[in-house]
Amino acid sequence: MIYKKPPARNVLDRSHLLSLPVLPKVMNALLEMVNGEDIDLQKQVQWFSCDPVLSARLIAVANSSSRQSVFNTRHALKALGPTPVRALIVTTALQPCPSLPTPALNQFWRHALWCARLARRLAEITAYPDPEEAQLCGLLHDLGKLVISAHHTVAPDEVYTLGRIARTLGEVVELEQRLFAVDHCVLGAEQAADWRLPTWFADAIRFHHLNTEALRGVHPLLRLLHAANILSQGAELSEATLAETGMLLHLSPAALESACIEVEQEVGLLAAELGIAITEDEAASTPIRASLNSTRTEVILVDAMCGVLGDADDEPALREAIIHCAAMLFDLNRVHFFRRDPQTGILHSDRSAEWLDGFTIHPEGAANALQRAVQERRVCHSLDPAISPGVIDLQLARQWGCDGVWCMPLYAGERLMGILATGISCAQLPRLLIRERSWKRFAATAAAALAEREQREILQHRTRKDRDLLEQQRLRAAIHEISNPLTIVRNSLYLLSARLGEQATAEVQGLQEEIERASRILLHLVEPGDSVEESAFDLNRTIRDLAQVLDEALCRPHGIRLNLHLAEDLAPLTQGRDAIRQILLNLVRNAAEALGEGGGITVTTRDDVDLDGRRYVEIAVADNGPGLPEALRAQLFQPVVTTKGEGHAGLGLSIVKNLAKALGGQADCRPNPGGGVVFLVLLPRA
Repeated sequence: MIYKKPPARNVLDRSHLLSLPVLPKVMNALLEMVNGEDIDLQKQVQWFSCDPVLSARLIAVANSSSRQSVFNTRHALKALGPTPVRALIVTTALQPCPSLPTPALNQFWRHALWCARLARRLAEITAYPDPEEAQLCGLLHDLGKLVISAHHTVAPDEVYTLGRIARTLGEVVELEQRLFAVDHCVLGAEQAADWRLPTWFADAIRFHHLNTEALRGVHPLLRLLHAANILSQGAELSEATLAETGMLLHLSPAALESACIEVEQEVGLLAAELGIAITEDEAASTPIRASLNSTRTEVILVDAMCGVLGDADDEPALREAIIHCAAMLFDLNRVHFFRRDPQTGILHSDRSAEWLDGFTIHPEGAANALQRAVQERRVCHSLDPAISPGVIDLQLARQWGCDGVWCMPLYAGERLMGILATGISCAQLPRLLIRERSWKRFAATAAAALAEREQREILQHRTRKDRDLLEQQRLRAAIHEISNPLTIVRNSLYLLSARLGEQATAEVQGLQEEIERASRILLHLVEPGDSVEESAFDLNRTIRDLAQVLDEALCRPHGIRLNLHLAEDLAPLTQGRDAIRQILLNLVRNAAEALGEGGGITVTTRDDVDLDGRRYVEIAVADNGPGLPEALRAQLFQPVVTTKGEGHAGLGLSIVKNLAKALGGQADCRPNPGGGVVFLVLLPRA
């Protein structure tokens, strides 16, 4: 069976809002506002609520991604945020202004304002839960008339006069169907559905020209819009009209009349402020959107998106920003982003209201438009008469409620960063094809932003990993150093117990238990950094005091001799007493572990050592053990996994070097002429 593409629902591209005129003073006010330092949300709401096209674009862009829909202007502004809203305003302002008759536009704008304000007032009187939604519905209810006007050269005058020659509001719809094969009510309702507005919102626009009797008991928004449209026609209201409309809303004719008078005065002042002419003889407003060279326009429009993409905090936010930008630039609804799994090549869409588990496309599956876009690295669509659509294309088109699928791959160099896909109608296809150059420029910008975000996240991941490793090293070093003095104390308690005899066993055991408890507590209270003491001290005395403990705890039990050869009259040091004790402890302990049973360790000091013009005091710790292999010396002071067995962190020499460096000195080693190794620590003189 040969598949035949479905016919278009209508011949008009209802999504192309950029082809519709915007109130000049509203555009100017919003441009001034977004270029200022402070952006007042309430003022933005007020200005957007004065123009149907700007409000429609705002709602369309805000609802273009798969997140929860918004139903009024205020919520849409909050959902998008300042930077996307600014981009929306700028992209609208940069478009060429369509040439439409001023009287028809003034009639349209004035009636839209009147109906919107009255719908809101009636919503407030009847306690409708969202008066701003009612106002938006009133503002957009006749937008279909502008769409018809933009697609027919003689339509604006005819659309303008139909309301005057028709005997009833229902007859206006019939005349439009005869003249244009479509009516503004159906167009407006389909637009509302495209923008993911609620069913009752679309139906309120679809049925606002029905007779009053047919709308009794339906959703309140349908009745509110119908009443606001009837009461804002500009004609003198009859008692019968007030009574019939009042019954629809359960309001008295007097209450309706009062609301109409109040809103009419408000709209009169607002129309004068916006430069909307009341009569055909008044001067027309001057369009503000000048035509630009097409290439320059494309560059400016796409570059305006960079600020929106740059504001994204993470990759999901960036993908949503790309969707919003595509919707703004090309007047598209429900744009979707497909990510490519680098391992499998499978394309994944984000979860949405349509696809709770997302939608996947396998690269080796049957041919479809998204596959062709990836392979050919260009825009592809499923409405090409020479290529039959694939099952995936049909699924997506049916899911999106459209004629076909349009997709653009986002390549950063040779890397595919994702695919933008959207549903399109046959009527939309020509203008999208004409703007393929803009698509390519935007795709390159979006792909570069995704690649930059990816690299940034990789760098952040590496930074976090490095930080974790350093923290782990610091913790291991702290545990290592905590074990040294506690080991000395344990050994000293053992020696003390041996000297005192059995009568001291219970007391010593109690002290040992407290030492164990202190060890557990200290493991939870480790703090980074080494304290530096500023008071002068005698280096030789510090070494002698520590050597006595080290000899009894580390050397004698293993038959190791600890010898001291300390130079007389050493210059006093002014800092680092605890750091030097730690250095000496690490070096003697490492030497003792290397020697095993027997052997000797010698600690010497030497004054006035000259190195590169600086004077140092030298501490040397030498052993007569087996020495170090040549290959190991290059990495000797780096933290490595020890080969000494359980209980050793392999960090002692790394800590020695870091402590010496912190004191302004340095650490090194060399072979001992008598066998073994000599570790040298140079400390700056005062």
